[in-house]
Amino acid sequence: MITKNSWEILKREQKKLDKLIYQQRTIDLDWNSLVNAERLKLNILVEIGEFANELKTFKLWRNKKEVDLAKAKEELIDCLCFFLGLCNMYKINFLEQIFQILNKDLSFNDLLLAFFSKTNNLFIEKSENAYKSENIEFNKEEISTYHNWLQIFNEINLRLGINEEELVNIYKQKNEINHQRVRLGGH
Repeated sequence: MITKNSWEILKREQKKLDKLIYQQRTIDLDWNSLVNAERLKLNILVEIGEFANELKTFKLWRNKKEVDLAKAKEELIDCLCFFLGLCNMYKINFLEQIFQILNKDLSFNDLLLAFFSKTNNLFIEKSENAYKSENIEFNKEEISTYHNWLQIFNEINLRLGINEEELVNIYKQKNEINHQRVRLGGH
């Protein structure tokens, strides 16, 4: 779904935002650190929860299940922002990624559970010393955890009818909002 050009734009824009966040931080934190990698992963999980909450597919007790699709898409992009932060930290590249269509019979709740699961399975380098080097090397199995996450993310985009152009546009809009928040100190 995401071409090489778009992927590079998203990674570059996220790197700029992350640099700004790092410069404005109020706590002592090395960006390339285990603590930050775990923070980014936790943020993805939180954003998936917010995304699920916007979709309301699991809320059987609700009579009105009106979905603010624009807000749901924004929450999905928030997941991508933190994922890009991890990808930039680890220098993970997806230019050769080929996506398969998942089982079309999967309910959206099943996709959400898979999204949580694939996020939980994202490999995080546990050796703090590894973060001191320029490049952290992942083996094929460790990198596959990022490919698997992107597979689910792609499937969710397809189910919501989000094409590449819309995805990039939503990301850019959210990125600008995030830049404003950081500059105003309210991130």
